[in-house]
Amino acid sequence: MTMVKVMRPIFRPDTHLAYVLYPYQIFHLRLYYKRLKMKDRVFDYFAYIDLYRLGAERGDRIIELLEWDTDEKTIMKPLVEYEEAKKKAFESAITWGNSRVVSWWLPRIEIIEEHFAYKVFWIYEKDGEKLVMDSLNGKEYNLDAMAEKNGRKCRGPFCR
Repeated sequence: MTMVKVMRPIFRPDTHLAYVLYPYQIFHLRLYYKRLKMKDRVFDYFAYIDLYRLGAERGDRIIELLEWDTDEKTIMKPLVEYEEAKKKAFESAITWGNSRVVSWWLPRIEIIEEHFAYKVFWIYEKDGEKLVMDSLNGKEYNLDAMAEKNGRKCRGPFCR
């Protein structure tokens, strides 16, 4: 058993068969913008970096983190290194900040807080189907469709 930090689940099925822990690096960044003949601006930015696909999501705060004692086989290993995740968080913060303020210079960025944590994906059965539920937004996905067990239903150039 391993002790890990988990983002507090908001949604949970009534009963679950299992769960998977998906890796994220969370950053609280502060952006300092200098501006000519105007008041300088400071923004807080919360970046949630997906350590499996290197995606960036913006939050409005750092979500509550819980400590779970879990089996090693439920944990997905990150594919993205810390430095790459940090670079992605800075890039995302600059893009977001530059859309809100006009400045001749890039902002000075300070890391206020950072955490490595996992998002929970619940695996459960409903009406004879195996489903996966995202614990933060409640979206459900068909497990067989995700694993392409029944083959691809969409054929053609616009299918992924």
